[in-house]
Amino acid sequence: MTEQLPVISLASALNGERAAMADVAAAVDASLQRLGFFIITDHGVPASSIDATMAASRAFFNLPMNVKDAIRSRAFGSHRGYIAPGVEALAHTLGDKTPPDLKEGFGMGPPSVTADRAALAGVGKTYQPNQWPDAPSVFKPSVLAFYQQMEQLTDVLMEVFAAALDLPSGYFHDRFQDHNSSFRIAHYPPLANKPAPGQLRAGAHTDYGALTILLGENSPGGLEVLTPEGAWLPAKTQPHDFVVNIGDLMQTWSNDRWRSSEHRVANPPPEDWPGVSRISLAYFCNPDDALEIACLPGCAGPDNPARYAPATAGALRHRKIEAAKAAAE
Repeated sequence: MTEQLPVISLASALNGERAAMADVAAAVDASLQRLGFFIITDHGVPASSIDATMAASRAFFNLPMNVKDAIRSRAFGSHRGYIAPGVEALAHTLGDKTPPDLKEGFGMGPPSVTADRAALAGVGKTYQPNQWPDAPSVFKPSVLAFYQQMEQLTDVLMEVFAAALDLPSGYFHDRFQDHNSSFRIAHYPPLANKPAPGQLRAGAHTDYGALTILLGENSPGGLEVLTPEGAWLPAKTQPHDFVVNIGDLMQTWSNDRWRSSEHRVANPPPEDWPGVSRISLAYFCNPDDALEIACLPGCAGPDNPARYAPATAGALRHRKIEAAKAAAE
């Protein structure tokens, strides 16, 4: 039987009781050790919020290019506003010089950005003001409401992570209060022309931060995860279910106990060209940029010493942003 991403219900974890979430924490730990990915159901995010965000996103991307381009993102690695086609090539983050990814997007960060926040973190480019389109009118309120839902879901997942690592209840709570999490909406248009060699909807990469919460339409040309054996595993989900994965920061934090796996967004097979467009919603959860990331308690021992020197969360993420920038030049 072909392997599939584990599907885990969060129902017993929503109230935050440690004893009730024991089975969930064990399943999450096992899936993160092997694949770095799992699917969640019963997560508490209203279907109405998901549907409203998807509908508003599609309406935004259907706007004329000159309207979208009025809020074009200008900062490399910290996208705020419209991300035009040809801007990103995610495989560059792993040193693979592929053609640009076949997508466009929209990005936003924390709704409130203070003047001194970048100076405190020492990574000014990661704190940029958000840009919003004038139309559709439902876009901004829908996206902001969804962002808040993701903040709340992150609290649940981080409590599960603490249980999985046998850390005290609430261990991660303060570490994510002043977070620098970003939200990205990706639009993958139908393939009007044959892709260039090595060109994908999103090239193979690993995520930068602590965890990612993703919802994508289940249509041809979707998310694939690289298994430890080197096979690409399609991530098939039901409507309103999320895919969760960890990024490089959490792999570092856990001393490689958990795996930050390569993943990509494949092109539809040629028989489905030009196919349909596809939208995905991705929340990239990052802790306070000034937080020191050092090996978590219990993730090292006499036979497994700490493998990484301590560094701030902002510095770790910024290193990868700069590596991607260098590869693109």
